[in-house]
Amino acid sequence: MKKIKTVKTVNFMKNRNLKNIILLQTVLLLLNSCASYYPQVVDIPLIKKKEDKRINAGCFITPELKNFGVSGTYSQGVTNLLAVQAYTSVDCMLRFHLQGALGLYKGFENNTVIELYTGYGFGTAGWLLYKITADNYQLGFAQFNIGKSGIGALNFDYGLGLKGGVIYNDYSKYNEHHSDYKILNKYGWMAEPSAFIRFGGKNIKFNMIVNYMWMENSPKELYFPMCISMGVNFKLGK
Repeated sequence: MKKIKTVKTVNFMKNRNLKNIILLQTVLLLLNSCASYYPQVVDIPLIKKKEDKRINAGCFITPELKNFGVSGTYSQGVTNLLAVQAYTSVDCMLRFHLQGALGLYKGFENNTVIELYTGYGFGTAGWLLYKITADNYQLGFAQFNIGKSGIGALNFDYGLGLKGGVIYNDYSKYNEHHSDYKILNKYGWMAEPSAFIRFGGKNIKFNMIVNYMWMENSPKELYFPMCISMGVNFKLGK
């Protein structure tokens, strides 16, 4: 009797583990078909003065639940004209993006702020269906931001950003799996508009960012054109 119970228990455990593995693989396939690049939800800090510091941390997701991950941005006013920014993200397939930028900013009396950043970013892309091979990319960019900060009782911040630049994708590993369809054009332009809203207290606010993207040198099936982020924004300056 004990033997029969033991055999049944072992079979049950094997079946349950097999079901869990199949379920996990199915979820991963649905979430991550392919991605050579996706919009990066970089914070639009709206720096107003020297020593303004902002940290933005949040989670992002692409439509149809194809990808999700976490991101973080650090921005600081270095002088009354110059700002610096660093950003990183990593998704559920451990694809990462890292970028740094140097910018100019100007605040006006009506709470309007404009910023202009230029920088460099790089990261990895992967294709789950092809043994999670990863191809590197590099990006040189400029981004113009405009918005208003500290409006009303809820301290609303809102604005728009437009990022554009030249992206280089190394499709060598992708091409290994596509003998009849190869991507030869590695360089191309990209454009990435974004919009955001923040509200809350003076130093801690809820943040939501929506990004879209067009990219020249990558087929549409190899990138996610839209990304949405929600998170928390911390102001560290006075």
